[in-house]
Amino acid sequence: MGTLDSLPARPLRESEVAALNRSDGLQYAVATERAGPTGGIIIATDEWVKGLAFADSEWNVVASERLDGTPRPDALRRCERAVVETLRAE
Repeated sequence: MGTLDSLPARPLRESEVAALNRSDGLQYAVATERAGPTGGIIIATDEWVKGLAFADSEWNVVASERLDGTPRPDALRRCERAVVETLRAE
């Protein structure tokens, strides 16, 4: 079961994003909202960064960046931008 499959069919609470951030399979997980439930998260390992958005009643990968030669901060920004744009279009 992958990260996407393990997410509930709703926006995540802050505690759930924090639990993802502490999980063994991810190095980084952060909400795109400052407080409260979030419909957007950025997750990362040492190999990739993904932007996930809760749209159309399910979680979707809206951006994915491999880190082979791409600086992590650039990948994080691009994925966050894709999530924000997706949620804005909802």
